[in-house]
Amino acid sequence: MRSSEQSAAPQPFVISNVPSQNIEELKLRMGNSPDFVTKQVTDYPLDFSLCFIDGLVDKASIEESILRPLLTWMKESELEELSPVDLINRIEVFSPISSVTDSEKVMNELLHGAIILFVENYSNSFVIPMPQWQGRNVEEPKAQTLVTGPREGFVETLSINTSLMRRRIANPNLRFEKYTIGRITKTEILISYLDGTVDQAVLEQVRLRIQNIETNKVFDVGMIEELIEKKKYSPFPTLHSSERPDTVCAAIAEGKVVIMMEGTPFMLIAPATFFSFFQASEDYYHRFDLAILIRFIRFTAFFISMLLPALYVAVTTFHQELIQTNLLISLAAQREGVPFPSFAEALVMEVIFEILREAGIRMPRPIGPAVSIVGAIVIGEAAVAAGLVSPVIVIVVSLTAISSFVAPYYAFSGTARLLRFFALFIAAFTGMFGLFIFLIALIIHMASLNSFGRSYLTPLSPMHMKGLKDSFIRLPVWIHQWKLLNKGGKQ
Repeated sequence: MRSSEQSAAPQPFVISNVPSQNIEELKLRMGNSPDFVTKQVTDYPLDFSLCFIDGLVDKASIEESILRPLLTWMKESELEELSPVDLINRIEVFSPISSVTDSEKVMNELLHGAIILFVENYSNSFVIPMPQWQGRNVEEPKAQTLVTGPREGFVETLSINTSLMRRRIANPNLRFEKYTIGRITKTEILISYLDGTVDQAVLEQVRLRIQNIETNKVFDVGMIEELIEKKKYSPFPTLHSSERPDTVCAAIAEGKVVIMMEGTPFMLIAPATFFSFFQASEDYYHRFDLAILIRFIRFTAFFISMLLPALYVAVTTFHQELIQTNLLISLAAQREGVPFPSFAEALVMEVIFEILREAGIRMPRPIGPAVSIVGAIVIGEAAVAAGLVSPVIVIVVSLTAISSFVAPYYAFSGTARLLRFFALFIAAFTGMFGLFIFLIALIIHMASLNSFGRSYLTPLSPMHMKGLKDSFIRLPVWIHQWKLLNKGGKQ
């Protein structure tokens, strides 16, 4: 067993005026790690040492912008005594160089891609930010694909993501606020908004909740979402998650707040409402009439994916009188010989499909889609041929599955998947009456939700007529522009 002295973290040290001593202290803090690189320069009028983490900085720039200018200047200098300020003034970098005395801050900057410089007879350290590491190139988003629209997607590097946003919002009022969360991971978080347009109440709540996060580790914005949500046990997400720059920038232009994190291409948008999960950026790249049709299809698909199996079970079990006679006879003929009730066959088929869905996602990409599609066809046909389920339940489950893929946001399709099983159990024991009670309870629950102070059912509850123009439908852009022009003319 390790002793307490061995397991305890090294204590902060006092930066001395001897560069080699500071380097040894940092080596001890890093556990003599092989990626901790040091360079000590002696036999010059002013000795100095620098260190960095291999892979987090641009090593070519260290040679060109730091070492070569300093060594050349000291060789040519006729001064017998040089000051640290003279040394720093010769470094050819664009990033600001800061003088730091706190060893904990030095370590934090070192781990975030900075070069640490120690100078002889100077008891401070100089921090030179030069982060550069291997990252993914800007590519088309994988989770949110569009037929028309920009093809760029966010990546895992914050600096690239902020540049993508700057390109789309060339406005000096675009703000970025930096936070660090995670006692172990020290993860960089940025809050982005448009000053003068942002909802100040939402902004203050986002700041407060980010500052109150207490956790050891954060690796994705999904973890942040769970930590800052007000109601922890709701199936409805109260934050958007998007990897599309156009979607994020449109939200910022509307006065919303964006939370972005180093190491993930997804960003959180606050606040979010129920209707906003049915809106996609592609809606505004089509004509308004086509966008209205597509949005109607999304709403319909959501309710189909959530309620269709439950409606089938409720009608076939309790309310056969609601079915047309010829259809009822056909369903009865199909179910002849099936040993299980409607609820059992619907539940089994839903569970099988969810297993196939997860298998297709987790398996290697070349074979994942093939396995999920072939598996669904083979299992469905085999189950019908064996007389375990009726053909109609295969149709119901297939239509439900297809409808679940229509949602523009994956998180919201997960909400429909979760509520589907609740509705299925309720319909099996209480029929249509229980389903109506379930829907009423669901509406009451949504009405009680809020996303950073905004009602979850906005603009329907509370009623906001201006917001209804982009909820169930999308009015044409020229109507909005015409109203603005008329308003300006009246003034």
